[in-house]
Amino acid sequence: MKNLLLTFFLTINGMYLLYSQSPLDLLPLNQATHVVANSGSWSNSNTWQGGNLPTSLAKVFIPSGKTLTIDGEISTRIKIIRIQGKMTFSTSVNTSLKVETIVQDASGELEIGTSNNPIPSNINCKITIIDEGDIVLSNPQWEKGFMMMGKTTAYGAAKTSWTRLATNPTSGASTITLENPPSNWEVGDRIVITGTNPKDAKSDEVATIQSVSGVNITLTQPLSKDHTTPAPDLFVHAANLSRNIVIESESGNSNNGLDRGHIMFMGNQAVDINFVRVHKMGRTRKDIQVDDWFINDDDDNGDEFVDGPRTNIRGRYSIHFHRRGVNLASSPAYVRGCSVEDDPGWAYVNHSSFVHFENNVSYNVIGGGFQTESGDEIGSFANNIAIRTVNPVYPLRMFDDDLSFPDGRENSQDFAFQGDGFWIHGGGVSVIGNVASGSSGHGFIYWPEGLVEPGFPTGTFNNSYVPSNLGLSDNINPSEPGVLATGWYPIQNFQNNEAYSSTIGLATYYLHTTFFADVEDYDPNYIAGVHSTFDGFTAWNIDSLGIQLNFTERVTFKNVRLLNNDADNTSVGIWASHFRAQNKQIFENIDIKGFGTGFALPTNGQVTVSCGSLKNGTNLYLPAVQKNYRDMLLHGLVMESDPAFSNPMDIKMVANFTNPDDRFPAYFLLPDKIILDYGPFSNQRLYFDEQAAGFVPLPSDSEPYTVVDGERYILSQFAAKSNQQLQNDYNMSFGGSLLPSDAVSATGIFGGKIRSWQNESMNIPKCIESAPDADLDVVNACINNSANNFVKSSLPAYAHPFLASCNTATSIDPEFEANCMSLYPNPTNGRIKIDGDFGRVSVEIFSSNGSLVQRYSNQNSTSEMDLGNLPSGLYIVRATDELKQYSCIQRLVKMN
Repeated sequence: MKNLLLTFFLTINGMYLLYSQSPLDLLPLNQATHVVANSGSWSNSNTWQGGNLPTSLAKVFIPSGKTLTIDGEISTRIKIIRIQGKMTFSTSVNTSLKVETIVQDASGELEIGTSNNPIPSNINCKITIIDEGDIVLSNPQWEKGFMMMGKTTAYGAAKTSWTRLATNPTSGASTITLENPPSNWEVGDRIVITGTNPKDAKSDEVATIQSVSGVNITLTQPLSKDHTTPAPDLFVHAANLSRNIVIESESGNSNNGLDRGHIMFMGNQAVDINFVRVHKMGRTRKDIQVDDWFINDDDDNGDEFVDGPRTNIRGRYSIHFHRRGVNLASSPAYVRGCSVEDDPGWAYVNHSSFVHFENNVSYNVIGGGFQTESGDEIGSFANNIAIRTVNPVYPLRMFDDDLSFPDGRENSQDFAFQGDGFWIHGGGVSVIGNVASGSSGHGFIYWPEGLVEPGFPTGTFNNSYVPSNLGLSDNINPSEPGVLATGWYPIQNFQNNEAYSSTIGLATYYLHTTFFADVEDYDPNYIAGVHSTFDGFTAWNIDSLGIQLNFTERVTFKNVRLLNNDADNTSVGIWASHFRAQNKQIFENIDIKGFGTGFALPTNGQVTVSCGSLKNGTNLYLPAVQKNYRDMLLHGLVMESDPAFSNPMDIKMVANFTNPDDRFPAYFLLPDKIILDYGPFSNQRLYFDEQAAGFVPLPSDSEPYTVVDGERYILSQFAAKSNQQLQNDYNMSFGGSLLPSDAVSATGIFGGKIRSWQNESMNIPKCIESAPDADLDVVNACINNSANNFVKSSLPAYAHPFLASCNTATSIDPEFEANCMSLYPNPTNGRIKIDGDFGRVSVEIFSSNGSLVQRYSNQNSTSEMDLGNLPSGLYIVRATDELKQYSCIQRLVKMN
């Protein structure tokens, strides 16, 4: 048991050197200057041993069995309070406490209101973490804040934490209108209205409430910015930052932030925190790298840890649950309705614990708003909002700075520093109904790689799931029974989340990826069934990528809406072309509009894109295969051109034969089956122009074709041979088969041709599984100058799980109307006309439940549309001006 405790407290530090055995050593009992002798109030001398009230910089001890009640505003500055018994705050008078450190035994209890007796709205409670000298950098730095190992309860006055607006305000507005009347929003409350400029993650605005009348909130000063959205059914949000329980640091940013307090819960799950404001807390900085320890890059095994200067250690955050256990049978902790404002690192943190974070707000945080840290966490993030999560020094800058990438600080395992709304390190935490606005990094990012940390066996990822949490046998990993790596744990729930005004909306890394060799450790039947679903994601006004997939396999994205309107040719709706994005990938009901490229399609695996609409500069970007064969179905899509972009394309096909260092050595011989089944195409196969019989994929045996930087990547046997010659020699050629002579060009498709699908036999190189990382010796032995030895088998049959009916869902609100057009006749028996200040217009007809049932493109304001095939009922008509990029919405009654 002693060794377990030693490892536990060692790991709390994030160091493998033990500086102090326990946080309780912050106040040894023999050093207490004031001891509670009898349960009672702070101001009552009979409460204190010897009858002496605490004096300046007192060290207070509350023994087991004794209760100390804070009964007013205590002006005395207290050095430290150790709670072995109970400390509670009065709910009938204003209370305040100025203290540098509060440390709690496992038996101790802190109570600031309860569910049955919360701090009422007319009463305020404030705890200020004072600054009484610098932290000693060589010690664990637990002081200045809360070290809580027992029961903690806090209930402030309940109020609506955040809500959507009913209309989007513009510059000069002094009143905002909310979607619903807020609860307990009061005069003087500080609120933040989210920003909508993707080039400026600080485009939000903080305002003060002057008056509240139902859904209308009058502000003390008018707004100075426009808060507009790219569609009439998208709205910004307002979050209330004020609470009547406040925990804040006395000093903010002096001494490099080392004067700030922090809150760490550890030891048990008996934590229930509600409607608390945490302000200027947290001192782990993310604008610089953490430096408590590093992995020695010179160590051959990569598992030697070395000390750092400890000027910026990890783990000191605003609300931090630290290694409290991940047993689903235990009782979870709760954090509800809180606000965290102004943190230099992380706001809400679940580190190897079981916590539910619900209806919380983070604002003005540098590193990350809501985090899981190790990957083994369980619980939820539900209905939270992260606003302005911005790293001013290291934001995510695409493709130009390695240090700004998510793993740029991997040598100290320092992640989630780019300004990420929600950083999720594993799939065990449900992520439901959250919003990220103004993220200089990612709105949402999944990084289920696990961590390498001191205090664990060296050279390993130290965090994993217990298979029993999924109802699985310990034997799914025969090599290490009872261990399930974070990357092989299916995402439990990702549903109906939204990101806007961010660099990237949603990214995934190392999710169910065969990039790691650990896939060989698991029961193949388990691996074959692993799959994760992202259901319901909306991203708009995104600076770079709506969704980005890296080292990601076995996933479904459904009911996705991505919308931009800044005519940025570099923006991409879904980027899934990473060479390690492979195996089964399914996309259902995708709506992508306003991006330079709508969807950069996967280069490997079984890919199904079923149902949706695209209106972008290039709707589909289709690169050639890279690591494995591809079997792709594009089904039920509606393609339109966005007039904001020049040279529009439905499909842009790109076959790049140069610099193949990130590809399988015989990538160009891999089968590539692409079937089109949408719009004008019915079960037709798409071929690259470069699949023509006479085309030579590798014209020479030199750079940049078979040799890169002096190193051979592709065997010389393949050089200077046409596709026909490759077929003759190896029964394979670029794309797996030759371009048929009767294939024809198709409108909107560039770089390829189509013909009706016939079940052509295509062969797979036998070396594809034995040499996934360009081991040319293995490839050479595999080929052995024999076509029969080289050919593994034919492309396997795969049944694409596509949606048979494509009534594309939309977030159109049937209660919303924009009265900027006339629709007549209404009701109608079939034909309708629209009238409005339109140029060229697209018209969408939605059922009353929001499903798209009919679409007309390139209309004018006098065009007549026939709805005679629709059944009688209520519909919503949305007309969008294709040049001015605004929409009008009207109800329509269809009669027989």
